[in-house]
Amino acid sequence: MSFFTLSSDIILIILEELDPVSLFHFCLASRTIYDIVTHSTTLRYSYELALCGLRNGPPDGYSPNIRLLSLLGYKRGWPTLSPSAEDKLCITPPTIIGVSGNYLFHASQSPLNNGFEWILHVYQLRSFRMAPKPRLPYYQHNVPFEIRKVAIDPSQELMVLAQLFIPPQQNSAIAVMLHIRNLYVCQDHARAVQPRLSFQTDWWGDFPPGQRLSIEQVQICGSLVAVSVRLELETGEGTTELVVFNWCRGGSPVRTFTGDLLSFDFIDESRLAVASHPDDDESDDSTTWERGSDGLYASEKGKRPPQITIQEIYRVHNEFPNSRSYEFAEAWTGVCFVQLCPSHSLNSSPLPGTLFHNDPSCRLTAVLLEFQPHSIPSGCSRKIVIVFDQSKLTPVEERFDTVRWEDWQHHCMVLNLPDHADAVQLCGRRLTFFENLKDVPGTQAAVDSASRAHVLDLNPWTAKFLWSLSRTNPPWRWRDTLTSLSTVFAHRGSRYVRTSTVDTINLTWMDTTEDSLVFYDEREGQCLIRILTFGKEVRGSP
Repeated sequence: MSFFTLSSDIILIILEELDPVSLFHFCLASRTIYDIVTHSTTLRYSYELALCGLRNGPPDGYSPNIRLLSLLGYKRGWPTLSPSAEDKLCITPPTIIGVSGNYLFHASQSPLNNGFEWILHVYQLRSFRMAPKPRLPYYQHNVPFEIRKVAIDPSQELMVLAQLFIPPQQNSAIAVMLHIRNLYVCQDHARAVQPRLSFQTDWWGDFPPGQRLSIEQVQICGSLVAVSVRLELETGEGTTELVVFNWCRGGSPVRTFTGDLLSFDFIDESRLAVASHPDDDESDDSTTWERGSDGLYASEKGKRPPQITIQEIYRVHNEFPNSRSYEFAEAWTGVCFVQLCPSHSLNSSPLPGTLFHNDPSCRLTAVLLEFQPHSIPSGCSRKIVIVFDQSKLTPVEERFDTVRWEDWQHHCMVLNLPDHADAVQLCGRRLTFFENLKDVPGTQAAVDSASRAHVLDLNPWTAKFLWSLSRTNPPWRWRDTLTSLSTVFAHRGSRYVRTSTVDTINLTWMDTTEDSLVFYDEREGQCLIRILTFGKEVRGSP
């Protein structure tokens, strides 16, 4: 018996039992099913979730119609760069500033009691994927130490403050300290057995001129928190130490890594992706440094191509954790910079009241490579990004395993970026960056604009929708402050990767979240922050 001989009611019941991805593929296989789905609000919502690489949020009483309208506004707002709200902040230039967990933070020193105390400001950003709030929360915390990095996980009410502790005596090692705090009151987190985690680096005392020690990354994933600290020489060479803690249990680090040009990203609570540029004759965990009486110096060694290593975090049966390395092309040995692009897609549970969120099973990884000017491979620009789906990284089954570029390049998308691209970041299936137009010869910018922000949509399933927008959407101005231009990015003969660009004020940096673009412009003793939020405001009640 044919499926379509069933009654319409029975077909609807069957379709409503499918998960969004299965329903989406059913629609791709049958035009009749697609027509049925588009005439049902509940089924259309599930279809659009899978199409956009999203997942339904926690049940909260909102009707499918409200969720669908919000999703369609979100789906259209990003590709056309049509923000529904703009927020502005003007502050004194802070020491640190950034975005984490859909919160904006900045911190700086402030004179207090004849000494100095740090003041941390935390703002929750708008999200049209949640019920509107009459006033967005803002928190101000006084902190008695210098803050180098901040990481926030609102699903656990968790805020991690990273400190670089340099002892006044010269006879002990410099330490990295992680303070495990409650996001809202900045007190010790209730779940942390040891609210201050400490790791002693291999570096001691003062450094000669030209050498710099900095905390590069802090990232949270469930019960784990990881921090990387880098010693950099005046030439740009350096070495990085990466440490993983269980912040709930405390105690000694779970894993440690050391390498040159090293950055990381959690895949989940059991695996870590580490980008590095290893040497010819040494393993990833070895060092290429020699200590002299006046500082730390790099040894000249040949390089292999950069690589991504998937590291198992925990030991099994007291054996050393497994790892698998994915090599890049042999022609890419002449890199001077390797970085796993920061991903702002939450890999934790969404907050209550969230209508939909990026699907963790569709999470992408992007690696930024910058080549030395005299070593740019044929067909590449000076900066390239390699993008691949994390689901393509197969489980590590052997203790040490290496996959050559020829065996996994078909899973990757290689994109040439402008030479002056900066702040390259990921969120969901969008890649964002900006460039200062004054550095780009022959570029025509909008009036009073000095920078251009780019948003690349890397979701192949939305090709038809994005292509239709590129043909029908003319350039537009929004509140006489921004000009949006739309193009389609050609990749390997396919024209489904869409680029939206915004000419804006001079930028010193840019951040992205699941809902917003955050622009920073620091000049003349002040820092102007502009936050553009995309989506459609939820109207109605659960």
